[in-house]
Amino acid sequence: MDRYDMEDVVVAPPAECSSPLKEWRLKLQSGTLTPNDIIEFFKKESPKFFDFQNILKPDSLSVKCMFKDALAKEEIIDVVVEFIMGDNPVSALEKLRLEGNTATVCGKVFKNGEPTYSCRECGVDPTCVLCVNCFKRSAHRFHKYKMSTSGGGGCCDCGDDEAWKKDHYCQLHLANRKNPLESKIITEAVLERAVICFGAILSFCVNYLEIEPNASLQCLDGDGAQFCTVLYNDESHTFDQVIQTLTKIAKCGHKDAMEIVAAIDREGRAVVKCDTFKECNDLKTAIEKQMIPSNNLLSNQRNSQSLRTSVLHIRAVACQQFALQLLGWFQEFLVRHYLFRKTFAGLVQRKQEAFCIRHILEYDVKLWKTARTCWHRLLISGMLMEYDNKMVLAQEFSRRYATIVEDFISDDHDHAFSIVSLSVQLFTVPSIAHHLIAQEGIFDKLLHTFYHVAIEKYIQNRTLHFSKNTASLTFFKRANYILYDLRYLLSLKPEVLSNDLRNGFLEGCRALMRVLNVMQGMESITRQTGQHMDYEPEWECAFNLHIKLATTISQVIEWAASDVKLLHKLYKMTVRALVGNSFIVGGEKAEAKSVAGHVANCLMYDVSSKPVSIHLPLSRFYSGIYLHLGTHDMTYDSLQTETEGLNIKLTPREIIEPVLCTHAMIAQVAAGMWRRNGYSLLHQLYFYRNVRCRVEMLDRDIVCLQIGASLMESNEFLIHVLNKFNLIYWAQANYETMLAEAAEDEEFMRQLSMIDEFLELLIVIIGERWMPGVSLVTEEDRLRKEIIQLLCTKSYSHSELSRALPDGNSGNSDNIFEDVINTVALFKKPVGVDGKGVYELREHLFEEFNVYFYHYTKEDKSKAEELQRERRKAKKELVCCPPPMLPQLAPAFTSMANILQCNVFLSICTLIMDRALDAHSRSFTESHLQKILHLLGFAIQEELSEHYPFLSFYERSQKYGILEKLDELARCPRVSRASAYVTKLLILHSCRQLEAHRDFVLWTIKRYKELQAKQAPSGSGAGPSGSQQSAGDAQPLSSEEQVRQEKEARARLAAERRAKIMAQMKNAQKLFMKINADMFATTGDKESGQDLEGGINAAMEWENISTDEEEQGAVALKPNVACLGPDRRSYQVSETAFKCILCFENCAITRSGPPLVSFAFVQTSQVIYTSPNENQGRSSLHMSCCGHVMHYSCWQEYYSNEAVKELRRPQRNRVALGMTDNTEFHCPYCRTLSNTVLPVSEPLSAFSSVVPTSEGSLPLDSFVEIMRTLAVELAGANAFMWQLPSAANILRKSGVVGDMAQFEQSVQLIQEPPQLSENYTEVMTSFGKALRNAMQSTSHSYKPPTPSSTNFDSLEADATNLEVVAQLWDTCSYTLEALEIYLFEIQKPLKAELPMRHQSCITNLVRACALSSTVPSTCDSHRPVPRVQAEWAARLLDTVFNQKGSSVLEWDCFRTLVQFQFGVLNLMATEKASQTIIPSGSMFDFYILQTMFLANLTKAVICFDVEKEQAKRADETPYLELSQLAYVELLPSKIQENMVAFYRRYNIPARVIQRKQQQQLDDERKEQEKEEPQPQEREQTVVIPCDQHTLALLLEYVQRQMGSFLRCSSLFYRCLTDVDYPDSFPTDQPDRFDLMCQYLGLESQLGVYFDMETVYATMMNSFASHPEIAREVERRCQPESGTGLEIVPCLRQMPRLMPLFDDYSDLINSVSEICCPNNEREEMKTPTMCLICGTILCGQSYCCQPELGMMTVGACTHHAYDCGAEVGIFLRIRDCQVVYLGRGKGCYVQPPYLDEYGETDQGLRRGNPLRLCQAAYSRIFLQWLSHGLHEEIARLNDNTNVTVTQWHHM
Repeated sequence: MDRYDMEDVVVAPPAECSSPLKEWRLKLQSGTLTPNDIIEFFKKESPKFFDFQNILKPDSLSVKCMFKDALAKEEIIDVVVEFIMGDNPVSALEKLRLEGNTATVCGKVFKNGEPTYSCRECGVDPTCVLCVNCFKRSAHRFHKYKMSTSGGGGCCDCGDDEAWKKDHYCQLHLANRKNPLESKIITEAVLERAVICFGAILSFCVNYLEIEPNASLQCLDGDGAQFCTVLYNDESHTFDQVIQTLTKIAKCGHKDAMEIVAAIDREGRAVVKCDTFKECNDLKTAIEKQMIPSNNLLSNQRNSQSLRTSVLHIRAVACQQFALQLLGWFQEFLVRHYLFRKTFAGLVQRKQEAFCIRHILEYDVKLWKTARTCWHRLLISGMLMEYDNKMVLAQEFSRRYATIVEDFISDDHDHAFSIVSLSVQLFTVPSIAHHLIAQEGIFDKLLHTFYHVAIEKYIQNRTLHFSKNTASLTFFKRANYILYDLRYLLSLKPEVLSNDLRNGFLEGCRALMRVLNVMQGMESITRQTGQHMDYEPEWECAFNLHIKLATTISQVIEWAASDVKLLHKLYKMTVRALVGNSFIVGGEKAEAKSVAGHVANCLMYDVSSKPVSIHLPLSRFYSGIYLHLGTHDMTYDSLQTETEGLNIKLTPREIIEPVLCTHAMIAQVAAGMWRRNGYSLLHQLYFYRNVRCRVEMLDRDIVCLQIGASLMESNEFLIHVLNKFNLIYWAQANYETMLAEAAEDEEFMRQLSMIDEFLELLIVIIGERWMPGVSLVTEEDRLRKEIIQLLCTKSYSHSELSRALPDGNSGNSDNIFEDVINTVALFKKPVGVDGKGVYELREHLFEEFNVYFYHYTKEDKSKAEELQRERRKAKKELVCCPPPMLPQLAPAFTSMANILQCNVFLSICTLIMDRALDAHSRSFTESHLQKILHLLGFAIQEELSEHYPFLSFYERSQKYGILEKLDELARCPRVSRASAYVTKLLILHSCRQLEAHRDFVLWTIKRYKELQAKQAPSGSGAGPSGSQQSAGDAQPLSSEEQVRQEKEARARLAAERRAKIMAQMKNAQKLFMKINADMFATTGDKESGQDLEGGINAAMEWENISTDEEEQGAVALKPNVACLGPDRRSYQVSETAFKCILCFENCAITRSGPPLVSFAFVQTSQVIYTSPNENQGRSSLHMSCCGHVMHYSCWQEYYSNEAVKELRRPQRNRVALGMTDNTEFHCPYCRTLSNTVLPVSEPLSAFSSVVPTSEGSLPLDSFVEIMRTLAVELAGANAFMWQLPSAANILRKSGVVGDMAQFEQSVQLIQEPPQLSENYTEVMTSFGKALRNAMQSTSHSYKPPTPSSTNFDSLEADATNLEVVAQLWDTCSYTLEALEIYLFEIQKPLKAELPMRHQSCITNLVRACALSSTVPSTCDSHRPVPRVQAEWAARLLDTVFNQKGSSVLEWDCFRTLVQFQFGVLNLMATEKASQTIIPSGSMFDFYILQTMFLANLTKAVICFDVEKEQAKRADETPYLELSQLAYVELLPSKIQENMVAFYRRYNIPARVIQRKQQQQLDDERKEQEKEEPQPQEREQTVVIPCDQHTLALLLEYVQRQMGSFLRCSSLFYRCLTDVDYPDSFPTDQPDRFDLMCQYLGLESQLGVYFDMETVYATMMNSFASHPEIAREVERRCQPESGTGLEIVPCLRQMPRLMPLFDDYSDLINSVSEICCPNNEREEMKTPTMCLICGTILCGQSYCCQPELGMMTVGACTHHAYDCGAEVGIFLRIRDCQVVYLGRGKGCYVQPPYLDEYGETDQGLRRGNPLRLCQAAYSRIFLQWLSHGLHEEIARLNDNTNVTVTQWHHM
């Protein structure tokens, strides 16, 4: 073994040792080694590795501190490891690793934001989680799992038997179980040394991490710069406040201050100064005295306190930094083996040591953030891996719990950084939790602590009353963590309770009773009658307390239900607490009330004048306990006997009274009696019914009333309820006569509303019995009922449904939910990207719908009722909402059914029906009748069910004549014969009211008769059956049948009336013909002749039309229909009449009229340059437009108003980034985002009536010569002022054979210039300014374009409007290219109809470009113009025609085409000043296109790589024949030879291969010559192979590469010439090469261009013979010679967003280990991926904020300026959110990751597994590709409810 064996060496210690290692070993041998020796070594060595540097700047001073971790590990930690493990520690540790006993429990400590996984099927509770590595190796990855991100501090539970129901281990930790606990490596000697070292490490860390400032100054002295001022983190002050303090007092620069603040936030402290003690102490004093301005947004009282600082000796700081490193290493070392952890656990249990567990736990609060985290991780790794150690830690933790929690509450660090956060690791282990409850009394201790620290100070008169804003106080929020711990503690109930556990639990319950006792009646309210409340009372705190305690209460009831002894004792305890509480029931007098001959003694507590409370937790707890009595055969009566013996008596009346008062108050609020109590009461009632609170509020209240109903005599119970609702008088028979004397005032209307509320409460008490214990149902049945009722209102998505249901206490509640939902509903998959998958209720379950379901809001109820009525109407059933069948009541609640047959109930029913039939009744509304019918339905169905032998509703109802009254209601007459008109109206009104419920009455009668048939035996005589028969004969019709009959009657009457009128008309006709018989006789003959002639003429007309159409069709199909060249067709006149969207006047495009404009949006863009091979720094301007037209003057007025509005608007969602920017506004018509206007012009062809032909025009070669001559003329012009070169001189100098007339015809010279409106120049100036502003907004972060681009600033600084014109041309070309790419991506051909916004944008943009290049010179065509345009044009012409400048490989041919089209021809002066040239499709325009077509063709041939194409073809279409092969075979041999020669001479890949092969051949020849010298000349023997197959492949490649250029050119010349695409263009297939060439006037047969006798071949040779192309071949042959050309491909790569992982968990795992770029030790808090380039950024973090211009911005904002030209798409990975950023604004959009239900999960709240939805990602991609991000941001920010977000910090 490679270890130092101590026992073999016996040496006396020398006077001086050479190394600490030898010294330790010798001392160990002699028995004198103590931990202090090692501690001294740490103290002595650690300061050597701490370094600082004071950096003095002109206006600031900063300090840079650094601890050299790597060196410290090497010089200190490695020495300790070697001492422990022996001479070869690396080898020993490796052998130890191979032994494999690291641990059976993973225990990996999670960092903040690290992904965690929990199994919905196997986890004991939701806190049981796995790390990534364990999850991937476990069986849980195939189960239903949940994904989330850790808040930091937790650990992986893999291998913990108590955390999982099955599959406890992953493959890795399963293997570790087989390994023995002993080790051959870790011997007794190793453990002996480990004990000493571990003790030294713990002592050193405890002593130095806990140094107080004073102690530091006393023990460590020194002179000079030996001290540090250290600033500590707190959660009270904001980043900005601390930065302000540092810049103002510590004199730090702003950037340095931000770095310090980021470090403080990250690590918990930072050194801000290193100097003498006096300087450091002065700074400390100054910082502490600095008054921090309080932030009004924070209600925290601490934010006015000073910052926490201390002055420490540099050696102390060094020791502390090393101690942190040492703890981190120690934690990793302990994980290596069980024996190390056993040693550590033994050490920290020594109570006399300074590093015992108690000390570590209690002193945690005095440490800073990083030190705390290190200790926490050490405890987790050292104590939580083994069960015994965990139990020891849990016991110590629970004994010190009160102290720890009080320290935590007074502290201000987040819960994750407090030792209290360990509770989740300890209290969630069931066996440990049960041990702590039984032995340590932790249940009682938790509640006792909470009572004293959180609520004791707010108790007044034995009841809680919180002061204003208590809910927002930090201490109260922090105290609530105790209740979370309580929830963990009780999360899993034991199978069997031991006596100790039961007693410990009961002790806790006593403490709970004390809390509930003071909560009973808290925040009570009294009705305001005189005036409104002065201020809204505090209510949030009480509800927050309830929400936190509700789960615990449910858990306590569950525990009690499982053990009969516990339940028995807890019931008595609850009764004692209720009797002792005097809220409402204490000392109230009782009074006898009588209804229907029954008397009850009612408590006279007036709800409308005395205090009432929503909070009755004691009464509700009693309800919860009572439900479980029946399970253990206990009853109220038997327990009552026991409690009475203890002088404790709780009557049913006292049980229900507080709850009844609350419901009476709720009814009064609904009746409008509490309006003066403000919104706080309404908020309380909202939360009372809300899903978060109702389980322990509303639901328990109803159970409490049901308990009362079951324990009290039914008549007495109803009288109690009537009394509380103040309806005793209403229930008397003579109420109407008493009412006749009173006026119909507001009080009367309230009374009607109270009746409604009373009846609805009665329905709820009787009907809402889907509660285990009340009825014979299970929790699954209850959940099923809830889901059915929800799905009756609408279809729910999975997330909406889970949010609408209360959270279950058990860990497997998710599985129960899934099982139940699948039995009651069908899942409908989402349709489209925006759609969600929804659940729809199965059809047969609609029968279980209850319109008065107690969890419905009023809105839900009306929605559900309407849907139910429509559904039943469609099925031709009775249109009503009948009550559902009810489940059987449990034995303890059986007597509740008696309510439905008691006298008071039947009396109320008959009263309401009588009043419904009485036309003069004032105390009746239709809703009263509906509710009574519902209750009668319950009664009938309960008797039909035969569950209750005592129920005899039928017999009793006969005495009250219920059936007769129902029949009377069904036959209510529509018309009354009453003489008085008022009486008629009253009766009619009454009948109309009853009409709405006619079908419900019929349904009730039907069910009643079913009951009647069941009750009466079949042979009992003719009486009942006869009456039944007679009643059946005159059965009233349902409303549906009545409507149908009326409809049929109306249709019959209408048909009869129509037939009568037709007969009258026929008779009139006959009479007329009879009177005028002679006239009809004379015209008879003519008529027949005219008919014949008319028929012939009509036939001729049709023939003519059809002939014309045939001719037109033939013309349309002719191949030579073109927009350019000799076969050009004339343009179509387009629509020029519009309506101004601002003044709504009709307007038309006229040259002299007021100019028209359209809203437009200009933005910088890099979209089409986004590909791996493109230059990322390049950007252009993109134009979009909505197409709505208005007057320019109207727009000016609108714009000025919008600008004023913008200045007034609060800068809510935008930040001005210090740039010249265009004011943004919306089109008032369509709300499209705009920031400028685009001039609307008439077609360019309208300026020239001449249609160009080849006859009389100059040929292409003459055009080339003219352009070359023009280039020379422009380049040689005067340096400052010069005249336009004359066209006649250019013709003469170029030597072109032709006269001026031919030139004028070729350029389509306009004799009379267009006289445009005076304001047109102003429009163009405004438009140009917008372009300039847009480009300048990014000028500080973008490189200037290359010289080949049109940027006049690079040529001459004083350029006026020419740079704008050039920007306009580039904008035009870029917009067209972007549109072409977008149309190609969405597979839309050119002929397909373009949306108005695209069509109007490109049309008006092209026209504006053409006019802007011409119109300024129309005033004086010979005026001097800046030399800059001439120089630019000369350079462009030299580049294209003279091969000077860049080669054809570097051109963007379409961009050059647009520049050439607009920037050159207008520089030739004509003879007359009035003559001008406007581009509109002349022959010279055609020659420009031909030139650029040939250039692009040349580029394609030069770049063709035959090997790549063959490989690509073999992969994609191996069996498809070459389409061009037949064409090549038919070509003349001369043409083929020319093509081969051109390919061999100029093709770069082929020439490179030829060179390399030639070089290889030459080398071989030289080798041969050395062996056999043969003097001979070198011959080029390698020939590039090129057969017909290669040529066919080349032509196919060229056609494909030319596609984009031709589509862009077609779009461009369609706008320039207004010649529409021919009908032969496809509308649903890709555009064809030959058709586009024909449309553009080009030759589609590519062989023509290789005929050496034409000018085409000459021009192609000229393009291809550029010297740069030959150099590129040389460079490729010798890669080391330099960088090659930046080749612009003929066919651009389609821009794409970054590909994403299919599984979201893979994506989140991929960034889990990425560190912050500014701090390698800190993981990224918010890793954010740029979806454009894939870069991972540290988003929304102070640590990574670069500067943009003069402003500090977030990393994403800065990246967006470089990557996306102001706009960016980012995926916040841990939150699963997509963010659009642009110009200081941003928005969140739906991410592309969806769960199995088709829903997103932003923030991972639900945690369902997410997968990439390609359709959703494609939508984001298309929004980006279509330049729609700015508009989407504006649209989403237009909502006033958008929260304030500082997007520039993103």
